[in-house]
Amino acid sequence: MIKFENPTNGRYYYLIVQRDMLNDTVLSVIFGGRLSRHYRKLVVNCESAIENEINRLTKKRLKRGYIKIT
Repeated sequence: MIKFENPTNGRYYYLIVQRDMLNDTVLSVIFGGRLSRHYRKLVVNCESAIENEINRLTKKRLKRGYIKIT
């Protein structure tokens, strides 16, 4: 699990890589703030695609002022 938090507005963003019941690799994205919570699931067919997506999302969060917690 990779956690990002924005200290100025209290928003958060979590990335979780796991396998589902069909043995597909899934990237779960949970994000929100104090009053809202959203969930998005991306099924990815190869490990390099997961790494690329995590790197893309990490760069985007850091650019928007989030701090990487773990």
